[in-house]
Amino acid sequence: MKRKLLLGVIALAVVAALAVSAVAVASNTKGSPRSSATPVFKLLLKPSQEVPRIIDLRAQARGNVTFDLVRDADGVITEGEVVFYFNYRFPAPVEIVGLHIHDGDKGVNGPVVVNSGVTAFTDLDGKGNITTVVTGVDPALLQAILDHPREYYVNLHTSTHPGGAVRDQLRTPVKW
Repeated sequence: MKRKLLLGVIALAVVAALAVSAVAVASNTKGSPRSSATPVFKLLLKPSQEVPRIIDLRAQARGNVTFDLVRDADGVITEGEVVFYFNYRFPAPVEIVGLHIHDGDKGVNGPVVVNSGVTAFTDLDGKGNITTVVTGVDPALLQAILDHPREYYVNLHTSTHPGGAVRDQLRTPVKW
């Protein structure tokens, strides 16, 4: 009888330990993409989203912007990087002159808040990939973007459309 009672107590202790572990894991991942260490904004940049709208350009850029964040024990961002990854397609050779995150609602042009560092280069077939990492981004800016992503947009600039050739508004990120 004592043995059964002891086994029961051990089993109960194991179940309790597993429950505590599950709660700890759940609290560390925090569930929300906005509280993730690597929130990802999936984007499809199109000329029709530019302001003013570009209707004579058949181009696009599909990809994402990922925040690689370091958070303190309270979940506050203490540092972070922004990773730009886009596959672009233009109908002819193109000179790409910039890729940025801007502060601006849909239908509004705004200032650059994160510059990808992409400098002018020519792509002879108009199809390619841009991957770049921006370090040392202000943690307060990263939090502001996460809190209100629809107030920011990404666009790719070309020499023929220096104000922006393709654009998409940020939306709630997905958790990576």
